[in-house]
Amino acid sequence: MLLIVGACGGGDKQVTGLVLEVVERSPTEIESLRLRDDGGSVWEFSTEGYVGTSATHLKLHQVAGERIIVTYREVGGRLIASDVKDAAGSGS
Repeated sequence: MLLIVGACGGGDKQVTGLVLEVVERSPTEIESLRLRDDGGSVWEFSTEGYVGTSATHLKLHQVAGERIIVTYREVGGRLIASDVKDAAGSGS
């Protein structure tokens, strides 16, 4: 199931969830990221450069079941992540 959500126009939004998949563009950049939020919805993001963390770091979150926060905007029907950080109190 893929859910793409966003407001028409507007500023940045945030979603918190668990990493399902991360694809590396380079050692420092992420190509794409999928996460599941607390409600069970799956979000898919692409990026346009460095988002504050590496794919390696996010893969560690995936294995450990630790949540992340993604700041994003909608552009042409795509969700573009601009910042990815650890969620406070992560863990299962």
